[in-house]
Formats: sequence, C-alpha cells, structure tokens
Amino acid sequence: MTPATRELKKHQGRTLFNVAIHFLDNGDRDTAFECLIKIQGMKAAFDQLDSTLCAYATLAESAFMTYAHSHAISPFMHSVRMEASVQ
Repeated sequence: MTPATRELKKHQGRTLFNVAIHFLDNGDRDTAFECLIKIQGMKAAFDQLDSTLCAYATLAESAFMTYAHSHAISPFMHSVRMEASVQ
C-alpha cells in the first residue's frame, strides 16, 4: 500500500470517528453506532493487509467506545447525585 493510500484510509477512519462522535453528541446513537460498525469493518479489512491501519481503526473503535460509555454514564450519575442532594 502506498503512503498516500494509507493516509487516505487514515483520513477516512478519522472522519468516520468524528462523525460518530457528532451524532452521539446530538443524541443520534443509532447513526453513531452505524459509523462504529463501519470503523469495525475497516479494522477487519485491514487485519491481514496493513497492521498500521488495523491498529489505527482499533484505536478509533476503542476511543469511540470509551466516549460513548462516559456519555451513557454521565446522565445516570447526574441523576443519582441530584437524588442524593434532595434527600
């Protein structure tokens, strides 16, 4: 794979990640996770082809999951704190 192609694929992965985060932040979890599925597809496609791109997609997948998890917990923790302060 040429360096230019590798950079293009990295850019596409980064764009998918950014779009996924955008949708997640705007409450469209379904579309956000569709983007994640595409990132996972990229990871699978690069598995035996290019270890650098596979690692890059794995990092994007992990970062998205961490971000999504932190956003899923935050509203719950906020309500728990509010309930505790009311009592």
